[in-house]
Amino acid sequence: MIIKILGLTDFFIGIIILFHGIFKIVPNEFLVLLGIILVIKGLMFISSLNIVSILDIVFGLIIISFIIIEVPFFVKIIISIFLIQKGFFSLKN
Repeated sequence: MIIKILGLTDFFIGIIILFHGIFKIVPNEFLVLLGIILVIKGLMFISSLNIVSILDIVFGLIIISFIIIEVPFFVKIIISIFLIQKGFFSLKN
């Protein structure tokens, strides 16, 4: 059950990042909140030394940096596709 909730979180964050990359309609404060959620989620599972947990932390920090620097569009698309597919596979199992 917890995996499905975390998968839904990944899917939701991926969709929001996709909308931010295309339409730029997401407030910066909300992006920081989503980045913090991803970092916390990655830190919860970092003890298993899983690459996906490390990527959650890295992508969370990149999302937080959206408000400081202009991240290229393709990076936003890569992050969103990764999170959407990760969320989809978590929901599927």
